[in-house]
Amino acid sequence: MTHSMIMRLLVVVSLCAASAGLTHSQEVRLNPETGSRETLRFHVGAYGALSINLHAANFGALPGTPSCCPEFGKAALVTPAFGGLFEMPITDTWRAQVRLGYSALSGLLTDKRVIGNEPVFDDGPVPIATRKDIEVDYSLDASLPLVVLEPAAAYKVLDLFWLYAGARAGYVIGNSFAQREDLVSPDGLVFAENGTTARNVVSGEIPEVRPFQLHVALGLGYELNVSNDVMLAPEVRYFVPVHPVSSVDWTVQSFQLGASIRYSLWRPVDPTVIFDTIYVRDTIIVERSSSADERVVLVSSDRSESRNREGDYEYRTVTIKEQYNKEIPRSFNPTLTLKPLNADGSERLGIDIIVIRETDVVESYPLLPQVFFDDGSSDLGTSRMQRIDPSSTRDFRTTDLSRDQFDVYYNLLNIIGERMRRIPTAKISLTGAVNNLGVEKNNRTLSQARAEAIRTYLVDVWGIDKSRISVNARILPEKHANVESEDGRVENRRVDIAASDPAILETVEFRDRDRSVDPKEIIFAVSVEGGEDIVGWDIDVAQRGINLYKDEGLGIPKEIVWKTEGERRPKLEEPIAVNLNVRNDKGQRKNLTDAIPVELITVQKAKGMQEGGKLIERYSLIVFDYNSAKLNESNQRVMDIVRSRVQPDSKVRIMGFADRTGDPEYNRKLATRRCEEAKNVLAVRDDQVTIEPVGSDRLIYTNDVPEGRSYCRTVQIEVETPIR
Repeated sequence: MTHSMIMRLLVVVSLCAASAGLTHSQEVRLNPETGSRETLRFHVGAYGALSINLHAANFGALPGTPSCCPEFGKAALVTPAFGGLFEMPITDTWRAQVRLGYSALSGLLTDKRVIGNEPVFDDGPVPIATRKDIEVDYSLDASLPLVVLEPAAAYKVLDLFWLYAGARAGYVIGNSFAQREDLVSPDGLVFAENGTTARNVVSGEIPEVRPFQLHVALGLGYELNVSNDVMLAPEVRYFVPVHPVSSVDWTVQSFQLGASIRYSLWRPVDPTVIFDTIYVRDTIIVERSSSADERVVLVSSDRSESRNREGDYEYRTVTIKEQYNKEIPRSFNPTLTLKPLNADGSERLGIDIIVIRETDVVESYPLLPQVFFDDGSSDLGTSRMQRIDPSSTRDFRTTDLSRDQFDVYYNLLNIIGERMRRIPTAKISLTGAVNNLGVEKNNRTLSQARAEAIRTYLVDVWGIDKSRISVNARILPEKHANVESEDGRVENRRVDIAASDPAILETVEFRDRDRSVDPKEIIFAVSVEGGEDIVGWDIDVAQRGINLYKDEGLGIPKEIVWKTEGERRPKLEEPIAVNLNVRNDKGQRKNLTDAIPVELITVQKAKGMQEGGKLIERYSLIVFDYNSAKLNESNQRVMDIVRSRVQPDSKVRIMGFADRTGDPEYNRKLATRRCEEAKNVLAVRDDQVTIEPVGSDRLIYTNDVPEGRSYCRTVQIEVETPIR
């Protein structure tokens, strides 16, 4: 590193430290007296230290200075260091610091040598010249006081410790040395050349000293709060030289132990001003027969303002007191009559009753024996499968799941684990596959990893013996989806599950009770007298505060249709409140309320009334293969169950569905073939069966996920059987 490069580095560090004040500091405190926050502007203070100068010398003489020393080596000397400091926060963990003060690179270099056959005098009454082996001490006492500038950056660690890194630039303000060579052994001898025990005694300025001494500075400090604004910081610093002291091989490292005391200057944070306007209004209603329209007239207004400072917030509130007169035009009082009609438009007898009838329902939810993964992934977490911890498996019950096809599917692995525990002889096979594109191209390893991920879950969580689960890998599934479409590529990233015992993948059956509403539609006929100026209406139908139906329109209401079997249907044996409002162009309103009684006929109540009831059973044939109407083995088992439930007086409805893939017309034909296939397998009378090939005209599940598309490729069978 050249001297010019070093100086540029020093200038850059200095400028960074000096410009730190332009950066917003994040160090804040709460003033206990004012309750306001304050930001730290900077620290000023002083420091003092003992500097241990570690000299490393590899020279025998200074330039132009006589010396017999072969080579000076290591030396150490303790010198004082002191000065002032300025420190600016940059963030709550970074600071910039500049120190200006006094230091020194002084040291005492020594060496001890034995010189053989050296001419000396015997220091007796009569000096006698001789040659002997002698021992001498060499010493070089150097004094190098400095004025130092130390720019540095500090980083906060472990809450109160600060790491420092920067530079120290020192200007030599004094330069002197004293050198000598002393004969120390044997006693009684002097040098022949001068008749004394000392020679090469030289003092003066150190030759060729660099006027600027540059060091890299590293340090560690710890801050202690002495008071609210004063800190004491014990610290240690280490200075590594960038160049020799002079032209000879002589460098000085410094190790400082000291402390600094700092005074913190804080600046209050500008308050956040919160504006608020309070209106205090008083209105007197005045009826005026001459008024054509309702209007509000301002009579008086008074404005006042207040300010209140709380901590970092200043609240400025404007209070406006206003006095109004509300002038009301002539009254609006039309006569309203609400008359319910039957669905065919015939008049019902008064306000008739709504009947909620309970029905026994058996619903069968098929298991889709496929687990889908994200592109390039074998992480079971990307499959949307519901995972539980081993301790929860004891309490897992299939019957605790909700009557929701996706809830059943997302618990597929838990259902399989629970059933394999109950059937210890059952085995399953897992066949992983990829879509054979991109990162999955010919990636049989990924196929294997996907199957292994499922086996690991069943073994680790459900405790299934690993030998009962076989793992296989393919490139594409045996019955793969369309590889040319994005939906098909997503569906091919999967693991197929097969079981040795059909009970492992049997459908999940729920027994529950549903409620239907009769009538399914009520028409409200509204007659109005004296309401020629009506411009609009709205109606609200609710039961115990829960809205069941809302509608609105313009002009005079005539017939309003409420479909009671909507998403919000009545559920309680409590009256239904009907609230009808009409309004004129002046905003005046007239209200009519009425109530419709409700009767809840439970299954037990129906039996007591000897009316009988009905059992509704719903079955879905688990996923047909892509573009197929053929019933596979698992569907055949479902059909055996359905066939056993159909009684001579049962009514059967078969509905066929498809996913969004392909042309809607083709999908309807595919759904028809699926319905016909199911009808033929059931072998029931034609007068018992109704077929509804829906296709993809109505998607029964979301098609944005592969499991939703798979469950749309299905046939749903509903069996309605009277109960006596």
